[in-house]
Amino acid sequence: MGKDLSMCRLLDLYGGLLTDKQRDIMDLYYNDDLSLGEIADHYDISRQGVHDAIKRGDESLAEYEQRLGLLKADEQRRDEIAHFKELALDAFNECNAHRSFRSVAEKIVTLLETFDERLEEYEVPSPEDEKQ
Repeated sequence: MGKDLSMCRLLDLYGGLLTDKQRDIMDLYYNDDLSLGEIADHYDISRQGVHDAIKRGDESLAEYEQRLGLLKADEQRRDEIAHFKELALDAFNECNAHRSFRSVAEKIVTLLETFDERLEEYEVPSPEDEKQ
């Protein structure tokens, strides 16, 4: 079973709608990067049982997203912020080229920094980053 890392985001958004055990199994699989065998040992169930729980969880999360669209809306907000950042960067470059607009360029730098902060909120850390 190949890991679909977009499931990490769906698990963050909709994990509270799963059963506790199913959410925990999926968290161990996607976020802690444990193997099916390691999770099976932890819960004293078969690897097939873990596989089935993850598959059902994946299907549930996909259905929640299809019905509620929180991830799609989140991605649209991120894309919109990135677009505004591009516009601000273009404006900065134009203003910075003219001495009389330097004060405007400085204000645009503040906007760019704000956009960067907002875009960082959408970054999904890799499992290796979280372990450090």
